[in-house]
Amino acid sequence: MAEKRLIGYWLKELDRLINERFDEDLAAGELSRRHWQMLHSLAEGARPAGEIRDALAPFWTHAGEWEQEVAQLVERGFVVADSGTLSLTDAGRATHDEAFIRIGRRRRAMVEGITDEQYLETVRMLEKMAGNMAAGA
Repeated sequence: MAEKRLIGYWLKELDRLINERFDEDLAAGELSRRHWQMLHSLAEGARPAGEIRDALAPFWTHAGEWEQEVAQLVERGFVVADSGTLSLTDAGRATHDEAFIRIGRRRRAMVEGITDEQYLETVRMLEKMAGNMAAGA
């Protein structure tokens, strides 16, 4: 009989697969995951650099990564940094929009066969579990 795997396994496996598949989709546009997050954060308009840096802080893995990723986007002509504000260029907008289509396709595939209600309930349960663990439950 097959081993029944519990939530920890499925959380890690889903996270691994999301990262793997999204990385594949983003590589098609020569973007890193952090590039995508920054471009997507700017899709609605210019924002203070510090606001984006702080919002993405949980994803930075080493000192200097923020500066490096922003510099790469500026160098490629996707982002303009002006007086502490970041904004997309036309090339950055086009790159974002193309990646958004690929990411959207992947997200739809991920939830195929799952109703909106099931998805929302899953998110609510995960949020509750995380809250319980954060509280030391």
